[in-house]
Amino acid sequence: MVTLLNPNRKKIDVIGISVDVIAYENLEEKVKELLADGKKHHIMFLSLRDIVMAKFKRELRTTIERASLVLPTSLHICNGAKFLRRGYVPQKIYTFEFIIKLLGAIENVGKSVYLLGGKRDVLQVTESNIKSSFPGLTIVGRYTGFFPKEMEKNIITAIKKASPALILAGVGLPGKRYWITRNNSFFNPSISLWVDSSFDVFTGKKSKPARTSIGIFFEKIEKLIKNPFRIFNIFIYILYFILLLYYKVRKL
Repeated sequence: MVTLLNPNRKKIDVIGISVDVIAYENLEEKVKELLADGKKHHIMFLSLRDIVMAKFKRELRTTIERASLVLPTSLHICNGAKFLRRGYVPQKIYTFEFIIKLLGAIENVGKSVYLLGGKRDVLQVTESNIKSSFPGLTIVGRYTGFFPKEMEKNIITAIKKASPALILAGVGLPGKRYWITRNNSFFNPSISLWVDSSFDVFTGKKSKPARTSIGIFFEKIEKLIKNPFRIFNIFIYILYFILLLYYKVRKL
């Protein structure tokens, strides 16, 4: 199923989960559109694990359904859409590259950002690097992650008072991505985005993801060596393949 929302955006169905098709060159126009309508918007990156687990986790599925943009970070999702012949094939999104383009779009419209999450030293370097890379972008506030429960109300109040156009959140939030959606009702109209490792890339603590097939292969091997339990991810791939076959047959 393909839903044409406007010439620059389409939504397609992959194993029963809606995924957006949007080109990088149309991102700034889309950001302007989201900021202009006076509503709260959540952008969500969708991994292969996410799209499979959304079939079984209600809160994850609800978060996806309510997001203004759902962008695939796995080539398997893109290939799945092609296999199912959805009419359009979504573009794999590289999170750091997307964040850079998003910050540039926010800067070009003269808006602001609030940084939330990460450890203090990481957050400080991230703020400094963003300021030097985007001099026209205003950072209206920041707060580290891993904060005590009693500080949560103050943080929410601070974000609301700062009224940023973009809330860029990272590691260290209770509930991870769900922290944003669970507290979204307290914020002013804005765009929110949670990416666990985005701040580490800004500080150079984490390298940018590989883009070639061989690079991706060695990247996965490295991750497997660091965490051997990743071998069990094979079950995610198997389940995804089964779901693809099911939706393919059901369409016939």
